[in-house]
Amino acid sequence: MRPLNRSTTPDSDPVIDSVARLPGLTVATGFSGHGFGTGPAAGQLAADLVTGAVPLVDPAPYRFSRF
Repeated sequence: MRPLNRSTTPDSDPVIDSVARLPGLTVATGFSGHGFGTGPAAGQLAADLVTGAVPLVDPAPYRFSRF
């Protein structure tokens, strides 16, 4: 039996950011199984980034560039 792989990042924080090389693509990934708890807030942040609305939280800690 193969081990279950979780989508996570090296720092265990998700990535919620627009993809610079692919305009129009925004990702929200790397929740390590905590998506049910953090999904609604992550969805709101992603929607704010897509629509250009002022985010309710600072998106900097969730950007790709932190790596």
